[in-house]
Amino acid sequence: MLPARQARAHSTAGEPKTAYRAIDAAFAAYDRAGPAAHDLPSMYWLSHGEAHEVAASCALSLGEPGRALEHFYAALRHEGPYDTTTEARGTGIYLARQAEAHLTLGDLDAAIAERAIEQLGGADSARGTSTLAELRGQLAIHRKARPVADFLDLTA
Repeated sequence: MLPARQARAHSTAGEPKTAYRAIDAAFAAYDRAGPAAHDLPSMYWLSHGEAHEVAASCALSLGEPGRALEHFYAALRHEGPYDTTTEARGTGIYLARQAEAHLTLGDLDAAIAERAIEQLGGADSARGTSTLAELRGQLAIHRKARPVADFLDLTA
C-alpha cells in the first residue's frame, strides 16, 4: 500500500512520471505478496482491485479520465476485485470519481452518480461528503441538462 499512497501523493502534486512509477511498484509488490490468508486480519480490504482503484484516482488527478475509467472497471473485473459489499464508503467515493471521469469525457448521462449516493448514504464520511461535493460542483455548470438538474436536486 505504501507505493500506492506515494502514487496518490505524486498524482495530486501533478507528477505523472513519478506517480505512474509508484503505481507500477504497487502492482509489482502486490503480485509478489503471498496468499491473502497469510495477511494480518486488518488488511482484509487490500486487494488487486483496491490497487486499481488507487491507480484510477491517480489517473483522474493527472487529467487522464480514459485511463482512470480503465482502472475503475478493472478494479471490479480482476480475479481479486474491489469488494463493494464491505467497503460502502470507499465504493461511494470511487463511484463519484468514476462519474467525474465520465463528466470530463463529456458523458453527462454516465456522470450522474446515483449509485454513489446510495453507497454513501449509509456511510458517515468526511471524505465521501467532500468527494460528492466536488462532483456536484463540477456538474453545476450543466444544470440545464435534466438528468443533471434532477441529480443536483436529489443531492442538495
